[in-house]
Formats: sequence, structure tokens, C-alpha cells
Amino acid sequence: MTSTPRDTHITIDKVELDLWADIYCKARLAQLCTVTLSEFLQSPYDYLDKSGQSSALDCLENGFLPLTPDQVRAATDLQAVWAGSDEKTKVAARHLKLVHSARQSER
Repeated sequence: MTSTPRDTHITIDKVELDLWADIYCKARLAQLCTVTLSEFLQSPYDYLDKSGQSSALDCLENGFLPLTPDQVRAATDLQAVWAGSDEKTKVAARHLKLVHSARQSER
């Protein structure tokens, strides 16, 4: 059984490096999650998800720019509110409503 040295370097060609560097810059990942390009290249999809830029590849493929940092924050806030409203709806649906009659003579 052979062991792989810990300092094994993974190489990518120049075209792929340029592609990922372009995505890194246009998605503004350094501003969103303070990750360096070399760290980003280790696990690009994870950093895109972590930073709220999971749609960046689709945007760029279709000729659009990824979200700005302000748009990422707004989208994150909206998703949190929507998730919370779903929970409130689920809780409200489980509760019974107490109906009180105003007429005392019926008792």
C-alpha cells in the first residue's frame, strides 16, 4: 500500500484556472466570505454555497453577473423570513381556535 504525501499539489490548466479566477472575482467572494483565491480553488462549490452565490455559475453561463454583496444579504434575509413564515404557518395550523359565544343565556 502506497501512501500519498500530504503536500501533494493538484494542478489545473491555465484555461480552467482563468475560469475559476473569473468566477471568484465576479462573485465577489473575497468580500462575502473573506476567502483567498487559493482557498477557493480547493473547494469552489462549497465556497459559492457558503457565500450565498450558489447561482453564480448559472448567472455567468447565461450572460448575467452574479449577485452583488448587498443582493446576497437581501436574499439571505428574505429566505430566513420565508423559512420562519413557513414555521409560523405550520404552528398556527396545529392550534385549535377557541370560539367564545357572547350570549350568556345559552349556558
